[in-house]
Amino acid sequence: MFAIVTPFYTEIKVANADAVREIALSRTSEFPKQVDLYEVLRIYGNNVVTAEGEEWKRHRRITGPHFNEKNNAYVHESTMRTLESLFAKWKSENLARGNDETEVMFRVALSVISDAAFGVAFEFDGEGYAPEGFTFSFQRSLEIIAVHLVEYLFYPKWALKLPVPYLSKIDVGFSDFGRHIQSLVSQARAEKTEKANLLAALVKATDNEPDSEKGMSEMEMISSMFIFLFAGHETTANVLSYATAYMALQPEYQEKLYEETNKVIPLDEAPAYKHFSMLPFTMAIMNESMRVSPTVSLVPKVAGPGSSGAAQFQPLLAGKYQVPVSENVSEPELESTSIHISFIPLHMNPKYWGPDPEVFRPERWVSGDMENTHRYAFAPFSVGARACLGKKFSQVEFVCALTMLNRYYTWRISPEMAEEEVRKNGTKEEIETSAREECRKQVGKTTHGITLKPGVVKLLFRRRTIA
Repeated sequence: MFAIVTPFYTEIKVANADAVREIALSRTSEFPKQVDLYEVLRIYGNNVVTAEGEEWKRHRRITGPHFNEKNNAYVHESTMRTLESLFAKWKSENLARGNDETEVMFRVALSVISDAAFGVAFEFDGEGYAPEGFTFSFQRSLEIIAVHLVEYLFYPKWALKLPVPYLSKIDVGFSDFGRHIQSLVSQARAEKTEKANLLAALVKATDNEPDSEKGMSEMEMISSMFIFLFAGHETTANVLSYATAYMALQPEYQEKLYEETNKVIPLDEAPAYKHFSMLPFTMAIMNESMRVSPTVSLVPKVAGPGSSGAAQFQPLLAGKYQVPVSENVSEPELESTSIHISFIPLHMNPKYWGPDPEVFRPERWVSGDMENTHRYAFAPFSVGARACLGKKFSQVEFVCALTMLNRYYTWRISPEMAEEEVRKNGTKEEIETSAREECRKQVGKTTHGITLKPGVVKLLFRRRTIA
């Protein structure tokens, strides 16, 4: 732990697992969420991420139950359809060209969220049809939100209204998304058959709520679906990007994963949701990717006065530290104490991970190494009541996508990643070495946006010969 202290605020960085448990699990009233930092995500209104207190409980009560086994099974089916569409696209292309794997995984995850959350099929070789009165199709509006969220959140709203095509595309894309959701809500209400996607389940739950004040308004449903897109798409896309890059740098893990898959799933049988819990090494690759390269760097909290409303300091770690309380928790930008649970140092702490925390080694998750590791030393989905609702959604999608990808393809680092001079004049071995070095740099070259993702990694995918 360390603190940044100024005349106006104090910011404490936490990478201690005991402190994480205390802050996020056992003393949530004393260390509430720093909601002012999430204000920008109220584009369409309040939602389960931006709300706090009783308002958050209402959103959590309505949205939480729909992340269930029925939806998880549908996530698996959506991911299967997505990968089959991707393979069909690759079959018609020249895969001798290096694929930017961050772009590939971006589209895979966007396709899954489109289907499993909204019930709308995704086209890999198109962008769908824009209904009358819309500028963009639903698929295109999803893509605009996923790509341009940072600009929309932080550009002045008047700037987005300027007659500049790039800016107006962003403004109209976000507007069209909201109107598309309104249309999908109307369709869900008119449907007689029960659907497994999240939007349909949310509409049904709201319509079946006898007390209208306990349900959700249409704008709250739009905001909820936006936050599911925001939280559910980019995180999984980036974990898949990191995992495939690490497995290109250490190709032995591709074969180890292939062996596990073939032991569990016969070659003449398609992966099914029942196999999810039977693939521990696949899950280990996800965990290790999120440990070494977390896609979310921190969870911001604030020191509050607690239930008494009078405390000036909050003790932490049995009184070892005395944390000054923020004078105004709802507006903590002045005279406040922010507490950031910092995942990168937490996941790299030798106290919990032994002498090689910086090494990508999935075996640590299945070899017994984790038996003595602190439960809260690994927290990529956060912990406690505010932990990510879509944790299993993401895990099911990752396991299915990586299983399918690894079952039918091998991949290696594209020679295009080598330095230009080496590419032109070097030997095959020199080109491979240069490409590996650049790949390693790009994996470590974290790009900061809403979430963290690797730099540009180009991979060559080759279809396996399956007997």
